[in-house]
Amino acid sequence: MKKTVILLSAALAFLTGCHRQGPETPEQKGLYYVNYFAYNMMATYYLWIDEISEAFSHWSYYDNPIEKVKEIRYKNEKGEDIDKWTRVTDDYASFIGSVSGNTKSYGLDYSLYYTDNTKMGICAVVRFTYADSPAEKAGLKRGDTILKINGKTMTEETYYDIVVNELSGGDHVLLTLNDGREISLTAVDMYENPVGRNEIFDTGSKKIGYLHYSSFTMDSCKDLQTVFHNFKENGVTELILDLRYNTGGYSATEALLASMIAPEKDVTGKSVFTTEVHNEKMSEENEDSETRFSTTHGISTGTGSITIMNISDALLAPSKVYFLVSGSSASASESLIGGLAPYIDMTLIGTKTYGKYCSGLIVSSKQWYDAAKSEIDEKTYDEGLRYSDNWGIYVMYGRFADKDGKTLSMPDGISPDIVLEDNPLDGYELGSPAETMLAKALSLAGYETAREESTSPAAIPVPGAPVREGFRIRTLAR
Repeated sequence: MKKTVILLSAALAFLTGCHRQGPETPEQKGLYYVNYFAYNMMATYYLWIDEISEAFSHWSYYDNPIEKVKEIRYKNEKGEDIDKWTRVTDDYASFIGSVSGNTKSYGLDYSLYYTDNTKMGICAVVRFTYADSPAEKAGLKRGDTILKINGKTMTEETYYDIVVNELSGGDHVLLTLNDGREISLTAVDMYENPVGRNEIFDTGSKKIGYLHYSSFTMDSCKDLQTVFHNFKENGVTELILDLRYNTGGYSATEALLASMIAPEKDVTGKSVFTTEVHNEKMSEENEDSETRFSTTHGISTGTGSITIMNISDALLAPSKVYFLVSGSSASASESLIGGLAPYIDMTLIGTKTYGKYCSGLIVSSKQWYDAAKSEIDEKTYDEGLRYSDNWGIYVMYGRFADKDGKTLSMPDGISPDIVLEDNPLDGYELGSPAETMLAKALSLAGYETAREESTSPAAIPVPGAPVREGFRIRTLAR
């Protein structure tokens, strides 16, 4: 773990040099110890540390660490963010909960659309609900259209605050639907299980497995193994993997899923799945740059220990994979597709993916100070823990690529082979063979289904609407 504090001495000299007497007030101490932690994390791990060296050198402990990181992260010549993802948070518990799937939630996933061609009003359309969630128990289904939230209609001027603070945040919400229903939801602490509908379709000559998967959480690994074991036991030879709403997650989970899809000879032979490019310092430290297919995978339990999973009974190795994708397919989803591309016959159906091509480290201030304990004095350690409690950082750490160093999702996403818009208003649930995107994949695979085309007018998405962010997370301790 010593690699965590490679630049500690240099950082200490720099930061204390900004104020020779050291921080004095509680406010100053709060800024100092958060900046101390964040500065060291960036100096050690940041992918573009050389490119931002000038701005980085002007960091002081007086700075607001949240705004400072936004200010200095890597930008193009026009000052636009190339790195849109690195950030410091003052609510680490909520942040890590949102990417692990364990969070306070209504269990509702949605897209925002204009209510008509005038673009005066905005509505939220349900894409799916999580199993056993308040939203599912209240009867909300894919395609339900929410016109009011807590009695408020949404416009371009108001929708952002309403969605962020009342539909995605808060403890209670009252939803008014276009069919006149009013549904009251109370948020609960829950695990949003990303392993959704899974089905097997029989063409008569072959079987096709379908899985809707919405996030690469650690806790989903066992369920993924169960689904793929079932596919294998039932003779599935082709796979439809629905990643259209999957914004990413943990690279360890991604590697496990990839190993159940890749050719068996490459899994048992431990062929290279993905590679990573790091900054010069991390490269010199011989930081892991390759992830390999394997029948065994170390999965974090969330308590600091590692569980070894053997997936030999779930190596599906389908002859063909259809990926359903959209602009919400990001990060680990894109890495999975890119890493598998040299090995499997694949077809992408949907719209261009998000375009996040970096792995990041999510580290709390407590984790960092504990790792640095032997390198710093006792007072710095004690006060660091005290004054930076519940702070954390998500720092871009590596650019992911396939075995040959190619990054399909760079710079702005992966283009599909077949362009098809997601349509939550088509009248069909995810997993239904008549649902628009699944029906297309099944048709290509030789499975035809009777379906009625939606009579609803094409919905117009709201540009720039808030969505779940893309993550590809490397754990600090491997």
